Amino acid sequence: MIARLALALALASITPAARATPPEAPVAKATTRHVTQTYLRAAPGKRAALIAYIKANWFAMDRIGIQQGLFTSYALLERADDSEADWDVIVAVGYPTAQGHDAPGVADAFKKIRAAHREIKIDGQGLAQLGAIVRHHPLTLVQQGS
Repeated sequence: MIARLALALALASITPAARATPPEAPVAKATTRHVTQTYLRAAPGKRAALIAYIKANWFAMDRIGIQQGLFTSYALLERADDSEADWDVIVAVGYPTAQGHDAPGVADAFKKIRAAHREIKIDGQGLAQLGAIVRHHPLTLVQQGS
């Protein structure tokens, strides 16, 4: 009993910082070697909803892809002017290999992520009602600065 009490007092006297779990070592970020840009056109008056849909659905899956090492990054770019164009937003996904989505195992792994994802509709609408994919551009990253 006295030994337990002594142990409890000793543990209580340890500062919170000493009891804290040591921080994990920083994970080395994979170099981006390929970027795929997907251009999307919003349905009339639906640009904000399309953006919300992408964030809630595509990026939820892309975060898992980053955790699994399939992707290095993702970004959403919105056209900033009112000029005529066939697209409103671009989704850019970075990959750690020059093959991008076509690298061995990437497509199959992402199919599993997609199958496990449950679509979040925006105002009751899915992608087909909010907009459409216009085109994809696979790009090999030649140089990047930071």
